[in-house]
Amino acid sequence: MRLTVVGCSGSIPGPNSACSSYLLEREGFRLLLDAGTGSAGPLLRYTDPGALDAVFISHSHGDHSDDLFAIGYHKERFHPEAPPIPVYGPDTLRIWQHDADAELRRVPEALATTRIGPFTVRLAPVRHTRDTWAIRLDDRFCYTADSEPCAELDELAAGCDVVLAEAAGFDAEPEKGHLSAGDAGRLATSAGARLLVITHLRPWHDPVALLAEAAAHARCPVVAATPGLRLSL
Repeated sequence: MRLTVVGCSGSIPGPNSACSSYLLEREGFRLLLDAGTGSAGPLLRYTDPGALDAVFISHSHGDHSDDLFAIGYHKERFHPEAPPIPVYGPDTLRIWQHDADAELRRVPEALATTRIGPFTVRLAPVRHTRDTWAIRLDDRFCYTADSEPCAELDELAAGCDVVLAEAAGFDAEPEKGHLSAGDAGRLATSAGARLLVITHLRPWHDPVALLAEAAAHARCPVVAATPGLRLSL
């Protein structure tokens, strides 16, 4: 399995990054996790957005879902004869704009999904300000999406080698519905992870300080997501 960070900025795009989007590839299958604001352009560096095999959208906030339309446009423009791209996400996710439903197909009862292509999958509702799902793949990788600390996230991440966790701020200024960098480090420790990747890095925060806070609580190496970062998992 290979992970590519397409975008890692939180809330709004930053000067050097689009919002949250992560490409996972295995055996030629391409699964996109989130399609935040501005991410469809950088995605072109790594794959054809209109030829993705599946998309997972954690929730309907724009910094995680805005560029679904652009993916649908690529599909319509360059692959009109191919079947619609399946989209996994909460029922509150709206992908039926601008005729996108012709190109993007919502997967019904997606929360019960156990496989996406070659990936073994677990999805879990987590605690954000609107309906949000986190995802676990192959019992090796967990993406937190946006969530405050909660038992659901602890259970989903337990035993995963790699945790991709938001670090939306600092312990000194906790924010409802979000993990701080310290929370991300504590989650990685409780999960027994071998690597923590912090993401959802807001443009007004110092990424070095976020990295330092996460590392102070993690019992594993910690890296900050950057666009183009690629990891073999």
